[in-house]
Amino acid sequence: MSDNAFDRIQAGRERQKLEDNAVHDWYQFVLAYPDHLIVDMLDRIQADQDDLILDPFCGTGTTLVECKKLSIDSVGIDANPASVLASQAKTDWSLDADLISQLCDEILAEVEPISDALIVSDTPLFSGNHDHSSLEKTLLEQSPEGQYLVESGMVQRGWIDEIPLYISIALLSQIKEPDVEEKYKRLLKVALASCIVETVANVRFGPEIYVVDGSGSYDVVSAFRNKVGTITDDLKAIREIRRPGATSVFEGDSRECDCILQDDGIDRIDHVITSPPYPTEKDYTRNTRLELVYLGFVYDRISLQRIKKQMVRSHSKGIYKSDSDGKWVADIPYIKVIADELREKIQTKTYGFAKLYPRIIEEYFGGMYRHLMALSRVMRSGGKAAYVVGEQRTYLQTFTPTGTILAKLAERPEVGLRVNDVLVWRVRQGTTGSGDPIKEEIVILEKT
Repeated sequence: MSDNAFDRIQAGRERQKLEDNAVHDWYQFVLAYPDHLIVDMLDRIQADQDDLILDPFCGTGTTLVECKKLSIDSVGIDANPASVLASQAKTDWSLDADLISQLCDEILAEVEPISDALIVSDTPLFSGNHDHSSLEKTLLEQSPEGQYLVESGMVQRGWIDEIPLYISIALLSQIKEPDVEEKYKRLLKVALASCIVETVANVRFGPEIYVVDGSGSYDVVSAFRNKVGTITDDLKAIREIRRPGATSVFEGDSRECDCILQDDGIDRIDHVITSPPYPTEKDYTRNTRLELVYLGFVYDRISLQRIKKQMVRSHSKGIYKSDSDGKWVADIPYIKVIADELREKIQTKTYGFAKLYPRIIEEYFGGMYRHLMALSRVMRSGGKAAYVVGEQRTYLQTFTPTGTILAKLAERPEVGLRVNDVLVWRVRQGTTGSGDPIKEEIVILEKT
């Protein structure tokens, strides 16, 4: 690792913002890591343009986009289909920017009169005096996405106001028109989902999602036009990259990453840069719930559960009776001591989710153990894997040294990895209990 790269990581431990927004701004997830971290890690692991980089928890594609910019081939896997669609859209640079602009103009020509009519109307759909032959009712009847937003209570709870809801589903209906090529539909859907979360809906992140009534914008048309404008500008700018890296993105369970890759003919990867979920009470599907609905992936409880079951268990709302990853690690002393401490603490707790806390620890590290085993089967000897992880005190202030435990799991003989280095990326001040500092680390593993 060059001194310059190390200095950038250390000096930037508190930096989360992107340095180069190009392409990343098409759609971002609030918990994503910054682009400069990927560049530093590529330098740290000495990746070159002949290597294949894997991000097995790729989220919305920060690693993949940076590799593509640097002419390095990459592959991503994620359990969240909205994230997969966003990553696929952000790494397909074959699209014609002028055609995207033309499609946007055609779509908005159909939607702008609807938007104008809705904005001047002051009779909400859910009022007792509503005319059931109205434009709003027609739009809702034609949109399964809109129907679920209503049926699930998200509209009534204020996630998005009614008029922006109707305008956005009118836009979505036009994007889904059959004469639009699929890869352009994908990009325009992601653009719509992105501007809804950033501008249109009443949701904010801190980092958990929460609702601020009336904070969203009714001007969905301008938000969509601006987002598409950003995308087309970026597509024109990145034409200067002589050979963008090739990228593949798959939806799937990273505990079976070897099978996912091999099913697509990928037998070996060189390096890994990733940030898996942390063992904390963050329901990652809730933070992307609007996108999951608008993109057509969540339409009932079963469809949501299917997504959650593909994920490494990391929070109490994602634990199921049939889960069994914990059996792999339950008797390992450094995991057992944390689970046993939690079992002792929950004896005096009466709220329902507390009883799951010991199991979350076991299921999380059992899932990550399975992932590391699968990774080892497809990583070349000498390949390096950088894992961005964070210590936790989420569960009854019980300290969980995530990076330390993952490093120990990786060095178990059956896994076949060794610790190359551990860097402190950021230090956060705990917000509950003792307020002790919480480290986010980069654990560098190497295939033996």
